[in-house]
Amino acid sequence: MEQSLRKSAGFSVLELLIVVAMISVVAGFALLQIFRSQQQMKRANAAQLFAAKLEKARLDSVRRHPLIPAQMAQVSIINESFYSVAIDSTGDGTLDAPTVISLPPNTDFQFNGPFPRTIYFNWRGRTVDAAGAPANPSFVTISSTKYGQSRIDLTSSGQTSLEGPPASSPVTNSTAPAPSYRTNTQMP
Repeated sequence: MEQSLRKSAGFSVLELLIVVAMISVVAGFALLQIFRSQQQMKRANAAQLFAAKLEKARLDSVRRHPLIPAQMAQVSIINESFYSVAIDSTGDGTLDAPTVISLPPNTDFQFNGPFPRTIYFNWRGRTVDAAGAPANPSFVTISSTKYGQSRIDLTSSGQTSLEGPPASSPVTNSTAPAPSYRTNTQMP
């Protein structure tokens, strides 16, 4: 009887510690992955917000038809953490004071250089330089040392896209299919 009581005694302290250690390791990896995913989402959201501000500036210039760069909507990357957007948000026909926007605080996100860099949009929504001449801008990246980077491409026609240049689909002409006739009436 004494032997049967020893066998049904339960878990030893060592077995319990091993199980707790295994659960802690698995939970630690899960929490690390959740934190990494949150940081990657913050970076992607910052890139989407920047692309949306570019598109908003482009549409503002198309709406107002500015003729000189001083009147054109613009997005300026001030330094590695801040950018400004100058548009006509009041609708009075003139640019408002630039709004300065920061990348998310408490992160190591930063823009690629050179600084400062300004993107102007003419009345057709195309990118131009400070003199009003057509410009072919390169891409902008928001990067993190630990969590990768997001790329915002901007074409000379002013189109923005995330993670690569905008996809273009070729236009092809095709002939319409020949009509099918009913055999007994020759009517379509």
